[in-house]
Amino acid sequence: MSVSTRPDADLTILQTDIDALKRDVASLIEHLKTGVTHGVQSASARVDGGSRRLYRAAAIERDRALKAVGDQVEKQPLVALLIAVCVGYVGGRVLTR
Repeated sequence: MSVSTRPDADLTILQTDIDALKRDVASLIEHLKTGVTHGVQSASARVDGGSRRLYRAAAIERDRALKAVGDQVEKQPLVALLIAVCVGYVGGRVLTR
């Protein structure tokens, strides 16, 4: 009788080990998913912060450039008018072709 019970005991042990392995693999997969999710969220936050900083810097530079052009127009209105007429003339010639 001991001969027939030994394979049953081995199968039971093997089944227990397989069940434990399944739980371990499922836990590992869940851990990896959590890690990847946190990594993606962190990278997304860094990209978002960087793009906001670039946008603010571009807006500040835009305002600075507009003020510089406005000051130059106020200082030399005839030159600004001449430049505007030339740009309009060249633009009109290019667009009529």
